[in-house]
Amino acid sequence: MKKNQLTYIYYSGRMHRYDKENYPKEFFYGFNYIKTFFKENKIIEFDFSKDSGLLFNFSKLLEKISGLPFYMQYIINKNNFSLFLKSDLIVMTNQRLGFSSFPFLIINKFRRSKNAVFIMGLFDVVHKNIIKNTLRKINILIFMFLTDKLLFLSRGEFEYVRKKHSRLGLKSYFIPFPVDTKFWESKKILKQNNKILFIGNDGNRDYKFIINLAKEMNNYEFTIVSSKIQKKELESDNVRLIYGKWNEETLTDSEIKKLYHESSLTLIPLKESLQPSGQSVALQSISCGTPVIITKTEGFWEPKLFNDEKDIIFVEKNEIKLWKDKINQCLSDQNFYTNLSINGRKNIEDHYDLDTFNIKLKNILFS
Repeated sequence: MKKNQLTYIYYSGRMHRYDKENYPKEFFYGFNYIKTFFKENKIIEFDFSKDSGLLFNFSKLLEKISGLPFYMQYIINKNNFSLFLKSDLIVMTNQRLGFSSFPFLIINKFRRSKNAVFIMGLFDVVHKNIIKNTLRKINILIFMFLTDKLLFLSRGEFEYVRKKHSRLGLKSYFIPFPVDTKFWESKKILKQNNKILFIGNDGNRDYKFIINLAKEMNNYEFTIVSSKIQKKELESDNVRLIYGKWNEETLTDSEIKKLYHESSLTLIPLKESLQPSGQSVALQSISCGTPVIITKTEGFWEPKLFNDEKDIIFVEKNEIKLWKDKINQCLSDQNFYTNLSINGRKNIEDHYDLDTFNIKLKNILFS
């Protein structure tokens, strides 16, 4: 028997994609599948027009004293309040949306409806200010109390929470982020060229390093897709800079897929973090048959399922020589490159396919 209403909450960038026929579905976090078990389904996105007023000031205060992402002004309104009251299940697709929904979650705690939130990097920050750090911990504990299921995208962060907060174990689940392998299909010709790709905007990418690496490797053509790098920061002529922001869809998903297919490698240099940074780009690129070189961090989502130099290439540190050696090794050996591409795609199909994720998510949400 179908339940009445499902509500998913996103940051932005979904509503206009949802109306299209062909789009990658991984960033909907299972919505397209989970909705089939409900009579009605709704999507809430941040309303960025609300940058003033009482909620804006209150959110700024909470963010200042705790260092946590409160943006209640973008989500708290009468219409969304009504959706919360009618919903049998509410899924928040990151903790920023969860903290911003605090008032709704408090009311929701006294109702029979359930909620779940995807966690990525929440436990990664420790403030030097003791008061701020204490307030952060208190707010996180309240948030955990208000939430029914915590869905971790990084095994490292999941294991960290289970050790540090054992009482949360019963509501904590690890579920690796998927990729829509039907959309991100593998390129037909697995052959090296001198084209290297970097895509990313999150705070744990090492932007300075990729700029310096491109400068040092001027015999390669680098394409950088990001909103975090300015043209004036680039000192070499071998870099094509494309302003890119997923939520704004400055590039279409099909255009991004074309960049993966045209490139020999995708590079993901990262800063150390518990957050599973680079996850979606790595999975998309590998699914497209373009091998990935990535910094190995504590937040890498599933280290046991990826084998270095078999289906991915790990680099221990962001040092120019280490990365140059890995790039040259990959692009100078056709057999090594082909095997890396084929094995990577198979690994994705076996463990990270969207259909597999959907079934795992359904079992968690309905348990």
